[in-house]
Amino acid sequence: MATTEVLIRRPQSHEHHAVRALVTAVANETFANLFAPNPVPLKLEEEDWSLAWVAVCDSKIVGVLLTNQEWVSDLWVLRENRGHGIGRKLLAQGESEIAARGHQTCRLRVVKSNTVAVEFYFHQGWCIAREFPHEKYHHAMLEMVKSSQADSSSR
Repeated sequence: MATTEVLIRRPQSHEHHAVRALVTAVANETFANLFAPNPVPLKLEEEDWSLAWVAVCDSKIVGVLLTNQEWVSDLWVLRENRGHGIGRKLLAQGESEIAARGHQTCRLRVVKSNTVAVEFYFHQGWCIAREFPHEKYHHAMLEMVKSSQADSSSR
């Protein structure tokens, strides 16, 4: 995949099912051990996926990012497509979107035991603001922050 172009764009309405399928697959792969023997509790129908960004490679959606206000609320990349800069490109798109909204700080929540994701965010310039128990499931969570790239003179 190193020579293949990745396009970051909004999903088309007929792709929302593919977006939900990708999120479900990655969430179940990543968090199955936290919720076993039950499935990972996802409320995908509540999200407005038309507001997401998708990474498309060879006409297949391989990554998804969703922001809300100053928050990166979802970032998912298929396992076989990791390590090729897709997550970095999606995250940069989300950071730009948050900055364009006028927020000076970008925020996200990540499961503390998801050390691969935590390290990824560190490498992208994020830092830990606080650790807290998940409000419903009580596993350790991290809130991470990064200063937005918004030009303060344009506000």
